[in-house]
Amino acid sequence: ARWFARGVLPLWNPYALCGIPWIAALQEGFLYPPHVLYLLLPTPTAFAASTVFHLIFIGISTVLFARRAGLGYAPAVLAAVLFVLRGTTILFAATEPPQLEASAWLPLGALAVVDLARGGGRRPVAILALSTSLSILAGYPQITVYLVYTWVALLIALLVGGRPGVRRGVAAAGLFAAGLALGALGGGAQLLPSAELLRLGTRSSQSLTVDAMFPLVGYVFGNPGFRSLGEAVAGSSVSFGVVGLAFAAAAPFAARRRPLALWALVCCALTLVFALGPLTPFFQLYRALPTLSWFRLPNRVLCVTDFAFATTAAVGFDAALAVGDRMTTTPRARIRLPGAVLAALLALAAASLLVIVGVGESGDWRPALVAAGGIAALAALAWSRPSRRPPIAGALVALAVIEIFLTPPLDEILPYTSSATAVYRKHEKTFVLLGRIAMSQRVWVLNWISPDVAQKRLAIYGLRSFDDYEPVNPLRQSQYYTYFVDGAPTVSHWPWLFPGNLINLKPYGQAPPLQARRRLLDLAAVRFVVMHRAALLQPEVRDFVQAAGLQRWWMPLPREPATPTGEELVVFENPHALPRAYVVYRSRPAPEVSELLGRISQDGFDPLVESYVEGAPPIAGGPGSRQRGAAAPITLDEERVVEVEPTLASPGFLVLADSFYPGWQATVDGAPAPILPANHLFRAVPVPAGRHRVRFEYRPWSFTLGAGASLASLAVIIFLLRPGREASSRTLTPTSAPARAARRA
Repeated sequence: ARWFARGVLPLWNPYALCGIPWIAALQEGFLYPPHVLYLLLPTPTAFAASTVFHLIFIGISTVLFARRAGLGYAPAVLAAVLFVLRGTTILFAATEPPQLEASAWLPLGALAVVDLARGGGRRPVAILALSTSLSILAGYPQITVYLVYTWVALLIALLVGGRPGVRRGVAAAGLFAAGLALGALGGGAQLLPSAELLRLGTRSSQSLTVDAMFPLVGYVFGNPGFRSLGEAVAGSSVSFGVVGLAFAAAAPFAARRRPLALWALVCCALTLVFALGPLTPFFQLYRALPTLSWFRLPNRVLCVTDFAFATTAAVGFDAALAVGDRMTTTPRARIRLPGAVLAALLALAAASLLVIVGVGESGDWRPALVAAGGIAALAALAWSRPSRRPPIAGALVALAVIEIFLTPPLDEILPYTSSATAVYRKHEKTFVLLGRIAMSQRVWVLNWISPDVAQKRLAIYGLRSFDDYEPVNPLRQSQYYTYFVDGAPTVSHWPWLFPGNLINLKPYGQAPPLQARRRLLDLAAVRFVVMHRAALLQPEVRDFVQAAGLQRWWMPLPREPATPTGEELVVFENPHALPRAYVVYRSRPAPEVSELLGRISQDGFDPLVESYVEGAPPIAGGPGSRQRGAAAPITLDEERVVEVEPTLASPGFLVLADSFYPGWQATVDGAPAPILPANHLFRAVPVPAGRHRVRFEYRPWSFTLGAGASLASLAVIIFLLRPGREASSRTLTPTSAPARAARRA
């Protein structure tokens, strides 16, 4: 938000991992329009406002979808209640806001699909495109992929069930594809930079292994989908609930909404099975579907499960309300509809029995009491006249709400107030001081799960963090950091992919300890190492500090008194840290990655004497070239622009210890100059003898082209949404020949 306020687009993050493309890292959602709240409000207030906005939007759009699909008001409200107030929606709101924002557009896109299946034209296309592009811009592509699969399945179900004819079916499918394509174009400002990063990164468009897909303690105990089975009936925020399950059991008897019911039932069951991972053979189908195996934690597909479940329950509720309503049902429906109430009653009784015998997290009697109230309301519904059913329907919806609010609240710290976020400011004075001292050099904060030293906050203080959690990262960084810890360029153990932060200082296998590769820390210009004092109790940390020659910082730290648990910070200075910018007069071609990293990690490697540069002939040097290079002063150090003024005795290279990545452009005294990879991770620019000004500027073509695509898509969407008459929608429900004849007449 501060960057936008200064007119700076956050395209590049210089404060993490020696620099990383920021907008391409997918999860930040910088271009997501509702994030304008962070420019207008204090951050905690903006968090709360964004969450409330999305929950309200999800509720309203779910009601609109259910109504457009032909369901009554009470069933539509029940669908919104079950989708908004329980399950993944609440979990996303509390723990993963980007996932909430990406999934918020599922109901609106489904509404557009309903209209397209009915023969709608430009406006449903525009709404589908808008839903797709906003889900992309929210910054969680895995959720967007799930949404697209859900919409595709819904369209197929409605077209098959509605029997519109081949020509109309093909037209609807074509308009649907056009809407998705227009939406993808609208997300181009996010998609193109991300595609570039995937091409050059560790998370390429290839299938992950099962171990990599479930990095948290495996696919059994580390799978939230499996863990939630024990509380599926009642007792927690992820439980389906006895009221919802009862009406879901009635959905197969909804003759008037059969295509919608079958889609919802199949979608709910299949995604629930997918979330269990390799515990079922259906996971092979999940992995075979395009793009799904690119992402970790398949249990996130439960957001689709919850939407499909809410729709299933709403369809069943609608069928139960239609009992005896002979004015609006077909003869076949009059025979089958009473089965909806019977199925709901039996399901309520079964759920109540399960709760009483202790199935569920709490084994509480209150859900059983809710089930008893539901049985009474359903009995009254079955025997009442249609004119008296609205209050009973309202009572059933109220029972669903009451059941949800009877569950224990989530045990999460919500960052909606200044007091709740105070933990992140605990060491603020220390980091402000370090920001003034470190200047252009880097800081390594040893942190695993402590929020008070979260690396992402270092950017606020102008500190360049050596590592940070960025699971989508360039391959060069993954190789460099993995070699630093393990002595090998590829990850061969948990968590199976380089996550961006160094979560363990113990090398894997028989590799020498970390201090044997300390030089990689020096090359990255890491001057300070910060940790809790308690971290020194770990042998690998204590040994590294001693063997690497780190020196305790002499300056007293503000507000860091000693504590019995060692929660205060201690700062060590790295006396071997190299300058972030320097001149070198000799170069060699880079060997294979493992050999290169092995050479530059040796204590005797001096990059100011000789560096490894890719893509350029080696420089043996001229007069004065045998001397050691020198540090080069950085005169301008901004987020996307760095200027250095080196002085060279002979032609050589200016090396900047920032990540090499496409999109960076260099000039020497205003003339374009190539940027070459140096010492595997960093940048080198050939510079002639004398004093020069070298300017690095990040101007990625991927964002420029993507932003143009997004603006073009927005213009088309606005044009399609223009006021004007549009062809009326056709019904989803198949009609008989006499009815069609009457309509023609």
